[in-house]
Amino acid sequence: MDMHYDRPSGRELDKRLGEAKACLKDQKGLFANPAKAVGELYHLAMNDAGEIWKLIYELLEEIDPSDYAGTRPPQKSYEKAIDNRELFAFTWMSPKMGKEMYIKFALREGLYYYVSLHESRKVEKGEKNEMPAMRGRALRQEENALCS
Repeated sequence: MDMHYDRPSGRELDKRLGEAKACLKDQKGLFANPAKAVGELYHLAMNDAGEIWKLIYELLEEIDPSDYAGTRPPQKSYEKAIDNRELFAFTWMSPKMGKEMYIKFALREGLYYYVSLHESRKVEKGEKNEMPAMRGRALRQEENALCS
């Protein structure tokens, strides 16, 4: 089997989670898309944007590689700030939040990029959790394949 499609391994995910926590500990967190983040933070009842990095750090402490909910290999971002960076998504039952949560982030040059954080939606296991535009593109490719 092609090793490329087995990525990310548990070891790689462990490393990425560690890197993410290190960035947050050093207060090196940025929003990939601030406009999108505002709505999510509102739903999390976060009044102070500064608190979000502490919360994310605490939530990342709850996650392990078996909670990975992203694609294999990881999907690449289309957000301008993190264009073409790999996205790491996790779904887990959060003791702190008291519900199943979903988080997605990217890492770039020692910075943690917040892509998404919200209560998990049942539809969003694996690939179904991606942006609607991307889902549409994948469907169109499948339709073309069926026609040929």
